[in-house]
Amino acid sequence: MRKKLQIACFCILAVYALVMVFVMPSTAGSVCCTGTTVNIDDSTDYRFVNRMDILKYMNSANINPNGLSYKNINLHEMEKKIAEIPFVNKAQCYKSPGGLLCVDINQRKPILRIKTPTQDLYLDSEGGLMNISTAFSAYVPVLLSEKTLSKKYLKTDIYEFANYVYNDKFLNPLVEQIYIDINGKVEMVPRIGSQIVVLGSTEGYQKKMARLKKLYESGFSKVGWNKYKKIDLTYDNQAVCTRN
Repeated sequence: MRKKLQIACFCILAVYALVMVFVMPSTAGSVCCTGTTVNIDDSTDYRFVNRMDILKYMNSANINPNGLSYKNINLHEMEKKIAEIPFVNKAQCYKSPGGLLCVDINQRKPILRIKTPTQDLYLDSEGGLMNISTAFSAYVPVLLSEKTLSKKYLKTDIYEFANYVYNDKFLNPLVEQIYIDINGKVEMVPRIGSQIVVLGSTEGYQKKMARLKKLYESGFSKVGWNKYKKIDLTYDNQAVCTRN
């Protein structure tokens, strides 16, 4: 008896699955979009855009889906359009069974602010340059330069160094400012202590940062943070400290 009941249940489920395969596509196509819901994934960390910004843009770009049949909504095209917003890194759009179109937004992540005589912008986590926002200021290290820096230099040398610092658990909270003088010499200002860290250039930055970390962890923790006014890491295998 139990075996017959199991077979009957299996047959019912199989028939139901077949019905869903053939019926659901036509049903989904007949559903009309009744509204749009926007979710900003990383809104607690960054506030470059909000829900209303996205909805207004969708109206102005003629991609507002409200009132359209699901079958007439091109999700891929909508995602491409929304991703054109300067502060948006990625958009994912999908249709809910109830008629709501859902938009998930991932914002661009700045890792460095750049200020030169002619530039004021961010460098993001993927090496892209992004404009400053009037709505939100990111808490990231600031690069100050006495001269205008080329986009190529910013997207290569500076990005590699800044990204290394950003992803290092020790260096990320340590570095407050990077300074480049008129001759291109690179210096760094830490958040703790009163010293200037001289790098010379970003070439060999990994070894230079390793020496700096070792100095902070095993040296300054014993003698104090404010005993030296300058740490020079310009030359290989050296960390030359100048007393106050």
